[in-house]
Amino acid sequence: MSLKESFTIFASRFSDFYKAHVFWHKIRRALALNQRGEVRSDGLQMTSAKTTLRIDWLAREIHPWDRDLPPERAERLFSQQCLDDANAAITRLFAEIPVLDSIEVRVRRDISRPPILVGTVYRRDSLTTNDYASTGMRLRAIGLSFRMSNLCLEEFEVI
Repeated sequence: MSLKESFTIFASRFSDFYKAHVFWHKIRRALALNQRGEVRSDGLQMTSAKTTLRIDWLAREIHPWDRDLPPERAERLFSQQCLDDANAAITRLFAEIPVLDSIEVRVRRDISRPPILVGTVYRRDSLTTNDYASTGMRLRAIGLSFRMSNLCLEEFEVI
């Protein structure tokens, strides 16, 4: 690894640390109520905090070149792409937002239809489970639920 690459990695990690420090400092400052002009110097003492992102997204349709495939083959391709996209998005969200503790995920094929992937993924679980043979097994291991029949994703029943 070159010196430039090493410095870039160090700078990126330092930047993430700084962003997290600023985030938690803002929380502590908000809990120090004396900044509102109060006479007392004590504030609220934080005992715990967790950051959760709740995100819903629509799964991408398969590439236009593949839309002429037989319906069952196209559906399998869509399902694999959806799982791969969810895996990539979750990994990137945790990488981009260092203070994030968990992500509540809901993936739909269409806004008006029930979800095809749901669950809560915790940072600690997402970082430790990378040795799975398939993307689907990894997603299940980190907390997502989905149903598949004949390698095709199925919608969850609305309860």
